[in-house]
Amino acid sequence: MKTILVSVLILYSLKSFSQQAAYFDPAQAYNKLVIEKGNGSYTRVNNYKVTGTSFLYGEKNKGDIFSKTEKGLDILLSYDTYNQNIYFFPTASGGVSFTKEPSTVDSFTIKKNSNTSLEEDILFVYGSILGSSEKSYFQVVSNGKRVNLYKKYSSELGLVTTNIMQSDLRQFNIFADYYYTDSTNKSIKKLKLSARNIAKEFATIKDLSSFINSDELTVNKEKELSRIFEELNK
Repeated sequence: MKTILVSVLILYSLKSFSQQAAYFDPAQAYNKLVIEKGNGSYTRVNNYKVTGTSFLYGEKNKGDIFSKTEKGLDILLSYDTYNQNIYFFPTASGGVSFTKEPSTVDSFTIKKNSNTSLEEDILFVYGSILGSSEKSYFQVVSNGKRVNLYKKYSSELGLVTTNIMQSDLRQFNIFADYYYTDSTNKSIKKLKLSARNIAKEFATIKDLSSFINSDELTVNKEKELSRIFEELNK
């Protein structure tokens, strides 16, 4: 009996450690907080009641927006990762939002906001500018003379495991995928985020086999990826 109890405690401890060690993107963490503090509030999407938010770092963030014909500086904007629309609120609009569908905006910036744990301004560029056929925006994570690192956000409706009794209840799940461009070609490629795959991907540029920190790639993904790309651009 004692042996069984010790084994259970060890397994529980390993599970807790694994949960603590897993990397959580700041935008995902913000959405998780919105879900936990939702107090029963939801958004209606088709036939579903959806908790959480598909808006990156919430709605009405300060930012800038740029298109081929116009720009808006220091305005309020909301970036919807579910449909890739951008909603902005010009000063003279009286609080009325205007919608920019994918491809109608070249780039935009969301400015840092301590209330949402966004620690620095983040810049997004539309996919076609980077050689992507996806109707999505890509956050610029790291720029360099040879390779650039990007992050693409998207969201889907997921099941709410804490409340399986309500069949029409869903939650927004936000996903973050990393991509890169190489100055020697005009395409953008998705990264497979394991030390082995990254080392293989960039073997023709530099040997990273002993440089990549696998543990950091797990617990502090973006920081380690930025360090790797800095090394590739030396």
